[in-house]
Amino acid sequence: MMDHRRGRHGLALCLLLAVAAGTTAFADWAGFAQYGAVAEISIEPGAVDMDIRIKESMFTNPAGADGKPLVPELLRLQDKNGNFVEGRLESVAKADAASGKTDGPYYEARVHFDVSGKPDTLTLVPTAQPGQKLAVVVSHRGVPLADLGALEAPARLMLDWNDPWRSRFDDPGRIRRHSAPRSFLYVEPYEVRHEVLLRSEDLAPYLRFKPKNPQDLSASEREFLKQAVGDFLRTRNPVRVNGTVVEAQLDRVEFLHFGRQGLQKAGDSEPLYPASALVGAILVYLTEAPAETVDLQWELFGPGLERRPVTLYFGKESFEFDATRRDPVFRWSAEEALGLAPDVEPAAPALAADDEHNLPAIRFQTAAAAVAFLASAWFARRKHPVLAGTGLAAAVAAMLFPQALGLIGQPEARTEAFPRPQVQTRLEALLHNVYRAYALHGEEAGYDRLAMSLEGRLLEEVYLRQRRAVLARNQGLGGEGRVSRIEVLGDRLATRKLGPSSFEVTGQWVAHGTVSHWGHSHDRHNLYAARMVLSIAGDGTWKITAMDLLEGRPSPSPARS
Repeated sequence: MMDHRRGRHGLALCLLLAVAAGTTAFADWAGFAQYGAVAEISIEPGAVDMDIRIKESMFTNPAGADGKPLVPELLRLQDKNGNFVEGRLESVAKADAASGKTDGPYYEARVHFDVSGKPDTLTLVPTAQPGQKLAVVVSHRGVPLADLGALEAPARLMLDWNDPWRSRFDDPGRIRRHSAPRSFLYVEPYEVRHEVLLRSEDLAPYLRFKPKNPQDLSASEREFLKQAVGDFLRTRNPVRVNGTVVEAQLDRVEFLHFGRQGLQKAGDSEPLYPASALVGAILVYLTEAPAETVDLQWELFGPGLERRPVTLYFGKESFEFDATRRDPVFRWSAEEALGLAPDVEPAAPALAADDEHNLPAIRFQTAAAAVAFLASAWFARRKHPVLAGTGLAAAVAAMLFPQALGLIGQPEARTEAFPRPQVQTRLEALLHNVYRAYALHGEEAGYDRLAMSLEGRLLEEVYLRQRRAVLARNQGLGGEGRVSRIEVLGDRLATRKLGPSSFEVTGQWVAHGTVSHWGHSHDRHNLYAARMVLSIAGDGTWKITAMDLLEGRPSPSPARS
């Protein structure tokens, strides 16, 4: 039997979820598997570098003993006069298959091209043979010019050295989606997260900032911009959740760059070109109830910012919108978008579920009492006091005996204390909120968040664990990984009534962990089993008051509904 006064393991949630860092890159293994070869091309003043990955099965001889055949058999570079630029192979190596990512050995190579100054145009000329599929992604001073795509014919690049964000492929079919300045909204239980991608150049007029060196931002300038950008964005672009404006809490501000792993935090010693530097800010909006509607009003329009792409993620669904000066408000509702009612039921009295389960018994009880009262009245009118008293006693017994025997309002007399869907929905929200508390900065914010799901001795224990974990990292789970979704396995739930306002739940859930910043994610799934005590307040609020963790291990399956 579980000790209901306290959970022996506390909650122990943060200690058992290990989320692997990493993101789905814009030129990642998925593209490599699809095309057979991927070339990541970086253009800087006087230099063009190609990082190439190529399947051995598709290119049977991508490099000779000295590697020289690699360039002419795959991809060449042409200047504006039509002359081919000689490439220099700097490295080539063969690697084994990567488990779950490649289906055979492959080569990795780096090719360097010396170009003259800052060319206005360059042309990529593929030379792969039929059946040899090549994909490219090109960045100019760190700015991707288009998403990863196949290169089957020569493609010309138009380069703007004053503003690399205006550089482009001379082909309208090659477009840049997620890598452009934009907004990502994540709707989670008790939280909406707004991830804002902006060019530092676009923010400079609002912040009255001008870099001292037009080629690089100094360390002090970076710190100033981070602070200024955070303060500025907290009061702009208001977000309404369930019809109410919610105050923004700043999670972090980072300088970002594009690389093999997609959007990544720029290193402190890495040069940042002011004209192309990208700033990422994460704003968190905490809510008292799961979001049923979300409105984002985008306010920052100006030169180069005539439209604002917005992507909202809700579970596995995503929704796209372009905010403009004429229509600056992005509106979303779970019911309209998915054609479903909100997942979380409105607060109900603590015994509402009991009354629902006991409805047949209550009806029988009422009918029996009514018959007994009518019989008592009939005998009384016919001057039979003994029989009338017997009927009255039977009516009273019909009303009182079921409660006395514990047959009504006592879940011990049946298998389940509450309907499984109701317990599953509430428990998912409670557990997700606890996980989220570990990612919040500040003691008060973390405690208040935990107090929405936990109560009593368990709240104090988990709060202390959380503070130790956060202090050890100096940050929450956000930068390394976070729990994005809790999936309680409905067919594994069992409930047992403990008292008029508390019950025990035994069940399993999967914690779906992810690094889901800037539109990319890498998933990890852990399975847990526990016995918990849940209490229900008079206003219908559910909280976990005790927990005994029975199991915690990685789950081989991403979903087990």
